[in-house]
Amino acid sequence: MPKVLVVDDEVEITVFLCNFLKRFDIESQKASDPKTALAAFNQFKPDWVFLDIKMPDKDGFELLEEFKKINSKVKAIMITGKDDKESQDKAKGLGACDYIVKPLDLEELHEKIEKHIL
Repeated sequence: MPKVLVVDDEVEITVFLCNFLKRFDIESQKASDPKTALAAFNQFKPDWVFLDIKMPDKDGFELLEEFKKINSKVKAIMITGKDDKESQDKAKGLGACDYIVKPLDLEELHEKIEKHIL
């Protein structure tokens, strides 16, 4: 069973995504700030991360780099409220597998889970 860490400073997004992942029997854990996310990453050892780009203190790109230093095999799907080519290119350059834009679309989310995680 894949393990997914959901990181977003909007707590309701983390709760929603973790509940959504349960429907697919995917074990998940949530974090709402970079410091908690790093601790959870080290303890939970996820295969995947859903990672918000815009967060206080440290953005998702910086956090992804740190995750990759700890486990180079971890895979990421970036989450953002801003759909722009520059962010998509940067995410892919850092090794993210995909990109999803807020507000989250259930159908798109389902497709990305099927395509990448299951």
